[in-house]
Amino acid sequence: MSKKKWKTENIVTEKKVSFFNKWQKNILIFFILSVTLVSYIPSLKNDFTNWDDGVLVKDNRKIRDLSFENIKNIFTSYNVGLYDPMFSLSLALEYKFFKLNPRVYHTTNLTLHLLNCLLVFWLMFLLTKNNFVSFFVSLLFGIHPLHVESVAWISERKDVLYSFFYLGSIISYLYYVKNKDKKYYVLGLFTFVLSLMSKTMAVTLPLVLLLIDYIKQSSHPEPQAKDLSIRKKIIEKLPFFVLSLIFGIITIFAQRSIKNIKEGQVLTFFDIVFNVCNELIFYITKLFLPLKLSAVYPFLERIGGILSKVFSISPIIIVVLVIVIFFSKKYSKKIIFGSLFFLITLLPVLNIIPVGRVIPADRYTYIPFIGLLYILGEGIFYLYTQKTQKMIKISIVILLIIVIPAFSYLTFQRCKIWESSFTLMSDVIENYPETVTVSYNNRGNSYRDNKEYEKAIEDYNHAVKINPLYAEAYNNRGMAYFNRGEYDNAIDDYTKSIEIDSGYAKAYSNRGIAYWNKKEYDIAVEDFNQAINMNPKLKEAYNSLGNVYFTRSDYDKAIFYYSKAVEIDPYYAEAYQNRSGAYFMKKEYNKSWEDVTKLRSLEYRVNPGFLEQLKKSSGVSY
Repeated sequence: MSKKKWKTENIVTEKKVSFFNKWQKNILIFFILSVTLVSYIPSLKNDFTNWDDGVLVKDNRKIRDLSFENIKNIFTSYNVGLYDPMFSLSLALEYKFFKLNPRVYHTTNLTLHLLNCLLVFWLMFLLTKNNFVSFFVSLLFGIHPLHVESVAWISERKDVLYSFFYLGSIISYLYYVKNKDKKYYVLGLFTFVLSLMSKTMAVTLPLVLLLIDYIKQSSHPEPQAKDLSIRKKIIEKLPFFVLSLIFGIITIFAQRSIKNIKEGQVLTFFDIVFNVCNELIFYITKLFLPLKLSAVYPFLERIGGILSKVFSISPIIIVVLVIVIFFSKKYSKKIIFGSLFFLITLLPVLNIIPVGRVIPADRYTYIPFIGLLYILGEGIFYLYTQKTQKMIKISIVILLIIVIPAFSYLTFQRCKIWESSFTLMSDVIENYPETVTVSYNNRGNSYRDNKEYEKAIEDYNHAVKINPLYAEAYNNRGMAYFNRGEYDNAIDDYTKSIEIDSGYAKAYSNRGIAYWNKKEYDIAVEDFNQAINMNPKLKEAYNSLGNVYFTRSDYDKAIFYYSKAVEIDPYYAEAYQNRSGAYFMKKEYNKSWEDVTKLRSLEYRVNPGFLEQLKKSSGVSY
């Protein structure tokens, strides 16, 4: 009788524990999401920036059409030297319903980040069955200041999107390993493809899956069984490796389409080792001390401060860390797992195959930091639960009480930095005033967009003072002079830009426009042709050539060049408007109306005066 009673009480106790654990987990998740949401609230008030948001979102006509033909185009073409159709599709869906409301785009980024926090918690719990480790890793992942760049920057939707599918693929694989159900394997493969189509950094997933096998395998397997298991695990990953290879090749072709793969300086093996070690030290340091963050960093050798001294011995530090990892005992497997997760997921941006000098970026740490946070979470849990001195436990609690609000506050403040192009680039200038020339160039662009040409020119002056060979800054200063009607000064700057970079097609095109405004048409035509020879896809040069021939009343040639421009970019509204005008001058009113209709489908505001003339002359109205 007593035995039966004991069993009944035991069942009740187990149910209570299960109920408590479930609610404990829910409370932890609620806390993670709440703190992360509050930390990122300022990002919802931010605008677009000129740091890629223009070309990828605001001026990207490809996202303004959700027709079947355009969706097919999104999945079969490159996007500014990248293949990321899921990213473009997500933008197109937002544009369809909300146009260019920046709050919507920021809300989507933040929502994806919150979902990723959930997935990180889920992943950690599947690996550890430990609520504290899952909570710690997920919370720090959510509020770490280095992750602001991936969330608050609209164009970096790629990071939070690829990570969503990347984490989903790992979780699916873990369920496949646990249940041996092939539907989870297929789901993992499918989400991996979606991750690759969001950002090519996902190519590291097959190696991470092998790492998952390592952490999940039995501690003392039979040698023969171990060999068979390893062989089976590698064969299982073959479809993942094949997909990584395919998308890696696609990325190379995408980069070549905009001539973005250049031969950099020849680096020795020791140069490469130093570069990689410096990057690893930089990111590890920023994990613990996320201070002096920047949207753009200088080259690592010019970063200054105590880090510069650390970089001089970075290979020694990395070797010491490797020795510590491999000679640790009880926790060696977990430390190795976390370290390799960090290293593997960073591989695509470590510049092991050198393409130039090393520039770090906060966004590169979005997934990799999970590995380091895992080590910290396991370490803190181990110290707290062992028979250690009470002072150590109190110190751990105090440290967490300090770190969590501090990181949340830093993230909150960092989101404000991404408010606009001006605040973003001013922050870079404040942190690195004499080393990051692109910050002056981009802030100058912000001033120029706001028609503050004097301030723009001052920033361009500073950029070329720091780097006298900065061709883009000369080109942009030329555009500021052009906007002020100072065509000769503009031509001088465009010429200087061309002298520095003889292959700078845009500078030739811009100089041609300046000559056209000076009515020096023959020289303008030479510059436009030169621009086209250098870059046959430069739509602006074709459009400008059309303008020259339109000015000369050669409407057939004008139409030819306008047509070439829209052939390159079917969403190029300016060329459609110009071609409509050329058809009007030829009294081909039906064709003129066709271009007007196209402009309306692109949501482009057609000149009302021109529309009135077209209505009167054609006798019809569309």
